Amino acid sequence: MSYSQHYSEEISGTEYVEVYHPASDTSSTETVSVHWSEDVNIAITVDTSSFDHSVSALKNHIDILTGAVVATEAAQIEEKVRSANAISQSVTSGFFRLIGSEITQQMVALKSRVDSLFLKLNDMKSACQRIQQNMQQDYHRITDRYTAMFEELDRELAARIASLDEGAYELKREVSLEDRRSFNSTLSTVPTIFAGENSQAQSVLLASALRSRMNNLLQCAMAYLASEKRTSNAVSTMLEDGGRDDSATASLPVAYFLANDSSAIPAEKIVIPLVPGPVSNDPDLKRRLLVQFQKRSLSWGPLSGESKGQIERFLFPLIDAIHTPSQDQDARVRRMILHLWNAHAPESLPL
Repeated sequence: MSYSQHYSEEISGTEYVEVYHPASDTSSTETVSVHWSEDVNIAITVDTSSFDHSVSALKNHIDILTGAVVATEAAQIEEKVRSANAISQSVTSGFFRLIGSEITQQMVALKSRVDSLFLKLNDMKSACQRIQQNMQQDYHRITDRYTAMFEELDRELAARIASLDEGAYELKREVSLEDRRSFNSTLSTVPTIFAGENSQAQSVLLASALRSRMNNLLQCAMAYLASEKRTSNAVSTMLEDGGRDDSATASLPVAYFLANDSSAIPAEKIVIPLVPGPVSNDPDLKRRLLVQFQKRSLSWGPLSGESKGQIERFLFPLIDAIHTPSQDQDARVRRMILHLWNAHAPESLPL
């Protein structure tokens, strides 16, 4: 767009000029200073029509270029979106195909395994059914055998009880006959006689039952007193100080322990229970007992089952009574004691 610009300025200055005076007598020259000033007005007109035309043409070109860039960017974005959708669709379909293939393979493997397990279960079911049938047959056979046995025992027992209580049965029959006699006879004196006989029979029966109970009571009292006497004699014998007058030998339980380990000298020990008197604290007695047990002529033998059972009856409660701060330690100690007891059976000398 063309435009005009006006500038106004005053310019001034001083000029030095030489002035010549030819008419004077001396014909001299002199320098004279002249001061001057001038108003200057300048109008400048700028023609920008060609520049404006160029700018307009450039703007059109830039607008066209901008539209082309925007269209290209939109096409590029659309292509990116389409490519991303295609890639996503390909990745998704490929992933699902891969997962489907894996699941199909696993289903095939599991189906074959399930089929084999079903066959195995059917075989096990058939085996269990056969075992159940055999067990039922064995049970019925054993039940029939024992039922017949017990029925035979019941009949035999009934026959023996009947033979043992034949007197009681005979008495019952006679009493029944006497009981019915009062109703079967029409004599007027029968009820009176029957009442007296009945009263006498009841008295005899009561007296017999009383004697039987008294006899049982006396037998129980006698057994109790005999047991108390035997217990008292046993306790008195165990607590007796010194030997008995009627015997020169006193019996005392003694335990002899022999442990063979890696060392050259085996470990030996004599255990004597505490009894009244100096016997349990006699070192000479322990030495003589140790010498007796060390003899080569002794015939040691395994402990009998009855003796081992008696020992276990007291040993197992002691093992169960073991208590330490740790339950695992209790179980470990109990297992070790039982292992040692089962692995190393004690031996004894024959009496």
